[in-house]
Amino acid sequence: MMQQHQSVLIRLEGDGGEHQVTLEEGASVLDVLRAVELLPSLYIVSHDNQVLPMTTALQSDLTLEVTRIASGG
Repeated sequence: MMQQHQSVLIRLEGDGGEHQVTLEEGASVLDVLRAVELLPSLYIVSHDNQVLPMTTALQSDLTLEVTRIASGG
């Protein structure tokens, strides 16, 4: 019997604008940023005021906060 894959709806809000993407359950934060064409090295992603590592697997529908990293002098 084939295993059915579930999908998750991820909303991104913040400095990267507002985006919405549906990916396979277990997709990482990195997968989400790539799906909406945001360069991962320029952003941090958080949920409930907690920064998420890029490898965090997403198991349910979520709204994530995206903050652009400021650099330079």
